[in-house]
Amino acid sequence: MNQKPLQGVNRQGLDAAFEAEEGRKSNLLLEAQVLRERQPDEAATKFAQAAGIEELLSETCLANGLIEKSFVHRFSAASCWAQAGNFYQAIALCEELLARPDLPERLRQRVHDYSLTLRARRTRLYSELALVS
Repeated sequence: MNQKPLQGVNRQGLDAAFEAEEGRKSNLLLEAQVLRERQPDEAATKFAQAAGIEELLSETCLANGLIEKSFVHRFSAASCWAQAGNFYQAIALCEELLARPDLPERLRQRVHDYSLTLRARRTRLYSELALVS
């Protein structure tokens, strides 16, 4: 009988500790989303914690040769930093991804568009801060 090839993201070389960190990151994101409206400072803290975990997960994937999975975690880290209010770090991670010649075109477009959105929001924030300074 022919076996169907496995579909999904390659996880070869990743262990239970990696999976546990992915779970912890997911829980932090869920908690942050719940807290976002009522307790924005607490939500920002959880988003920042999730961002740090995403960066570590990305590095682990890269070390294991799982390049595309590394890209996904890196982009997620950028999103987490943005939601934590750290546009500088979020844009820096986007620029890092965009500098990679092996970034898949579809993801490249998403990262590029997201980076433009972050830059526009940062510019608006600067304008608003200038009015109250």
